Amino acid sequence: MKPQFRSMPAPPAPLIERVAASDPTNPFYTPEYASACQSLGEQACFIGLCRGEDVVSGCIGFLSGSFLRRSLTIHSLPGISSPQVFWQGLLELCRELKVWRLQVDTYASPSGDIPRLPGELTRRTRKEHVLDLEQEDVLDGVSSQHRRNISRAVKAGLSVHRTREASACAQHLRLMNASLERRAQRGEEVESREQHARTLALLTSRAGELFQAVDGEKVLSSILILRSSRGAYYQTAGTLPEGMKLGASPFLVSRVAAILRQEGARVFNLGGATADNPGLHRFKAGFGAREVMLEAASFCPKSVVERNVHGVLRAGLAWIKQ
Repeated sequence: MKPQFRSMPAPPAPLIERVAASDPTNPFYTPEYASACQSLGEQACFIGLCRGEDVVSGCIGFLSGSFLRRSLTIHSLPGISSPQVFWQGLLELCRELKVWRLQVDTYASPSGDIPRLPGELTRRTRKEHVLDLEQEDVLDGVSSQHRRNISRAVKAGLSVHRTREASACAQHLRLMNASLERRAQRGEEVESREQHARTLALLTSRAGELFQAVDGEKVLSSILILRSSRGAYYQTAGTLPEGMKLGASPFLVSRVAAILRQEGARVFNLGGATADNPGLHRFKAGFGAREVMLEAASFCPKSVVERNVHGVLRAGLAWIKQ
């Protein structure tokens, strides 16, 4: 039996659990992650290929906005056994749901082969760094610079604290901002959007957990890790300048990898880096992780006439608000 495209807005918990079971290393497929997104006002929607009641490959998309701002976002594209069936079904779903913008991301995706669909708006190439935790020494390929920094942190007596407390959220964001400022000063491209609500939602739903390198009572480096039954994803991070001097960041990544392996995770995805962020790329590549080349793209799944009308209406609304 050939797989068929299936979709279901507001999928029941058992269906989300089947999606999570289809790729237990992917933290973007868990019920906890779906719960976090829904708490932010996004509507979950099952999208996938099925044989009967069995999910062959699937993911959870998230609907947001209304009228001219209606969008559907896939945070993590699944492996797709029948691409033509999947993409044709996805475009038909967008038309059915009156979606104006389809965003296809590939966080923790096994591959990122996105076809050239009608109405393409943007496309970018990205690279993720993945540590395989099943090997005996997960840090066997760590660079000499990272090893020196890790040793410096150990000698300084740094330790690791983990938490899901809401009070730690603001602290994590302060450290994130410190890192973003350093990268901006180096001329790298950074995103400065507000992360507090999303970070708090991920912690509250238990989709995420903060791991922090501390010196006594002071947090020097912090990482938000998304979890699934067999995987983890490095979502956001930040380090104070004094933490940089002590090697807190590579120390924390090394300790998190060891903890995850002990708890049964098979994969620790260190996340992505683009060509605009060479410093971040060097940092993640320094752990000897395998590199996965991916893409992300956005589309307007409407006809050319509808897209032109949409542009006129959006321009008119912007003028009225002035």
